Amino acid sequence: MHRHHHLPGMVNQTEFVWINTRHCKGCWQCIKACPNNVLGKADFLLHRHVRVNNPLDCQGCMACVKACDRKAIRALKTS
Repeated sequence: MHRHHHLPGMVNQTEFVWINTRHCKGCWQCIKACPNNVLGKADFLLHRHVRVNNPLDCQGCMACVKACDRKAIRALKTS
């Protein structure tokens, strides 16, 4: 069940984190912080925000969550 809407072809979550693209200002600090190159840029027309390029490579280290001062990236609760 997906509760987050996004543009077709855009991925905004992994097993561990979810990106609220409306809060992202496109500073790219999370991309720099990610050790596994999970994140990438969506930078076209009116859409400038981070996106998930490689969701299966996410290990849940939360470096991206810590790097985001806008709280656009949130940890997903896993059980």
